[in-house]
Amino acid sequence: MTRDEYFEGLKALAREKRMYHAVRTNSFGLREVRQIYKKEGIRIDPWPLPPKIKAMYMCADGDYSVAVQRSLPDEPKLFALVHELKHHYVDQEQIANGVVTCGDYNRNELIEKGAEVFAAEFIFPEQEFAELVKSIGISVWRPEDIVRLKRRIAAKISYTFVRKRLERLGLVTRGAFVTVQFKKLEEQMFGVPYWKARMRRRAVG
Repeated sequence: MTRDEYFEGLKALAREKRMYHAVRTNSFGLREVRQIYKKEGIRIDPWPLPPKIKAMYMCADGDYSVAVQRSLPDEPKLFALVHELKHHYVDQEQIANGVVTCGDYNRNELIEKGAEVFAAEFIFPEQEFAELVKSIGISVWRPEDIVRLKRRIAAKISYTFVRKRLERLGLVTRGAFVTVQFKKLEEQMFGVPYWKARMRRRAVG
């Protein structure tokens, strides 16, 4: 099996599981993923993990759990939890037998990359994303265009997600916008969100 075949199989699995759990892109968030975890019999344990590890899947003797970094913001936390679902569905036996160590990206690059592909498709299917981008009709993308696109997306995803998906679709050059601080750019374009401005006033006061 080639890498592309492996990844396409994981995308198909993600769509199958989305259908099974009646996932709707616009309303899928942490509450919904916790419900899926409950149905799958997986315990979520918030832990102060090392900074480079967002979450870790563990299984032994029919006990399934995911340790997740306590301090993660909502969007990366959602992605991390769905990432770990791939390990539950696909890599469980290898992890239980110690063949694969969840979170060791360097030693298990294909497996971990596959979990990223699975999570991306589960949260926001590539076809839905491509249809939205096509409706916008932009041929040459600028950072400002990516900000406007992100603001039109109801799915709980990060700017990194949007940038990587545009790269995958061949719409932007790989790595072209990796240094752009999109959240700061968004504030420059549309102002500071009310909740953030309020927090800043409280901090100053």
